[in-house]
Amino acid sequence: MCNIKRLVLLPGVILFASVAMAQTCLQDEYNRVQKQKLTCTANDVRIAKVTNIRDPLTGKTLSTCFQGSTFSFLADFEVLTTSSQARENIGLYIATDSTTQALTGTCVDNIISPANSDNYHETDPPPDNCGDASSGDFSATFGAGAEKITLQIDNFLCTAPPGSTTLVLPNCTSWQIPGGTIQCVATAPGYPYPFNGPGGTPTAIPGSPSKCNCSVISLPITPITATAFVQKACTTTITNSTVTFTQDLTTNPPTGTQSPTKCDAGVEGSTATYTVSITNTSTAGSETIDQICDTAYGNIFTAPGFTGTACATGTSGITAKNVSCPPGPLGAAGTATATLTCTFTAIVGENVSGLVDQVTVAGHSTLSTASAFTNAKSNTVTVTSSDAPSTATTTKGVVTTTAACATVRYSVDVKNTSLAEEALTLSALNDTAFGDITTVGGPVLGTTCGVATGSPGLGTLSGSLGAGSLQPVPATIAVSGTYSCQFDAQFCSALNAGCISNTDKVNATIAGDEGEPVSVTANTIKVTECLNWTVTQQ
Repeated sequence: MCNIKRLVLLPGVILFASVAMAQTCLQDEYNRVQKQKLTCTANDVRIAKVTNIRDPLTGKTLSTCFQGSTFSFLADFEVLTTSSQARENIGLYIATDSTTQALTGTCVDNIISPANSDNYHETDPPPDNCGDASSGDFSATFGAGAEKITLQIDNFLCTAPPGSTTLVLPNCTSWQIPGGTIQCVATAPGYPYPFNGPGGTPTAIPGSPSKCNCSVISLPITPITATAFVQKACTTTITNSTVTFTQDLTTNPPTGTQSPTKCDAGVEGSTATYTVSITNTSTAGSETIDQICDTAYGNIFTAPGFTGTACATGTSGITAKNVSCPPGPLGAAGTATATLTCTFTAIVGENVSGLVDQVTVAGHSTLSTASAFTNAKSNTVTVTSSDAPSTATTTKGVVTTTAACATVRYSVDVKNTSLAEEALTLSALNDTAFGDITTVGGPVLGTTCGVATGSPGLGTLSGSLGAGSLQPVPATIAVSGTYSCQFDAQFCSALNAGCISNTDKVNATIAGDEGEPVSVTANTIKVTECLNWTVTQQ
């Protein structure tokens, strides 16, 4: 596999990174010429230090990378030589996807060239131009016995070894000794790793299995990941408090407060409004939200093209409404837009003893989609509602009165108005509407008529004393005398303009002292009863 690299121009400085063609590591390269296991026991030439790590495009110092992504960097390598005799055709192998070794796998392969060395020299005759080294070298940057080799390393994997918080650089160096070199020619100005041996085989390889050195150097680059701190609050028409959030990012993990987290949806339930707060807690630049899931309401938001796990179905069976989520991209940690909120609503039914839910947020750094978080969980919130007691009402009203009855207490006076000195005999009292008023029955409810004087009345008039003689009549009425009594009677009729009435008179049967009939004059009475009503609610 070949990889042609570009020249890198930095402000005020022209740096020619040694451009590697081969992208395999030292043992793999050696196997193309001599299938023999390398021992790399010598220590003549080694990479002792890596400094001045910077971005190839901007020249700015690189101290972080996105965990799991690949990136490129420029750096100054101290190549230290302990042998006073020249060590020739130096090969530099930098592993890009391993944290342990640079013998096999993927490497960036380089030589020392006029373009990348601060002390280039060549001891082999032309056209060999793969640089050499010895303990007599001197670097203005690193001192005696050293050369500063500036290399660009592309597609370096941002992964720290277990137990480390920074990256490492597995590397190997190789060399040949005088009298045992292979002609090694690289083409200017990039001086790619040369394949100019028989059949295009590599020429910057160890002269023998021991003529190499491998080590792992620490790099001051810290892998970072996109992370977020998620909070949640609720409100209802009853729990209508102001939503507040605080964050403390100095703790690990971050902490904060949120309010309210317990809300009352009231009798029969109501609509709950949920507010979600998301804070960018990493130094990985701004962040984009890819998904928001809720344990009770399922999918709140999923970005188009998101390839992560779909939100689980919400436990409530209710779909969120009025969703304003997600908030816009979160600014870098510590900026004014690092914390943003969004809302959604959901119906909470009646008699809910406690609907508990939380949200889970997934997102990524806007600078690197490889730097992502998938399970940032909020606190839980609880919404309750109550069941109204079952009640019913019965309401009675009046449409109209169609008929009615009235009970009337009547008085009866029978007077002897004869001009002669003649006593009269009263033998009967009959009402034109109620019949015999000397007995109780039918419409006659009570009477003192026909009851002996001093005796209690009948029926509803049992508390009154009678008048006349022993019941039944006859009763004697002396000249100018009067027979008086009372009776209660009830009449019923249809309403006329809200009133009922009864017209009647009492007819007395009277005989003279010789038994002859007596003419009796009787008046007529009309009794009218009018009704009204009032409806009250209790």
